[in-house]
Amino acid sequence: MNRIMIAVAMVLIAGLICGCEIYSVSSNEKSYTEELIKVSKLMESKEYSEAGKLSENILKNWKKTAKHLDKYLYHDYIDSITEHLVTLPAYTESKDETAVRAHIEEIKIQLTSLKESELPYLHNIL
Repeated sequence: MNRIMIAVAMVLIAGLICGCEIYSVSSNEKSYTEELIKVSKLMESKEYSEAGKLSENILKNWKKTAKHLDKYLYHDYIDSITEHLVTLPAYTESKDETAVRAHIEEIKIQLTSLKESELPYLHNIL
């Protein structure tokens, strides 16, 4: 009977950890996507310096978040997003709205795929 209780406790703990991971990734994906949309809107309204400051702030926050996400996600995904975020301030300084918009869309796609890779779909489990 003790073995069954231990097994149930381990399954519950694993489920709790997975739930926390999914929540963390989903909430981070949502918040960074919202921030990137703000950068895009600032570029459209020709507020280039504000867009640059916000993109640098996003990068600074992402570096902190990436340290946390590296614990349980593929490093390649995190590194790819980091590489794109590092170049975002330079794109905003160039004042090329089209390039910034395309770059932001690429980052948003990567954030979405990061989230999708962690959700408990059958193809992720198998």
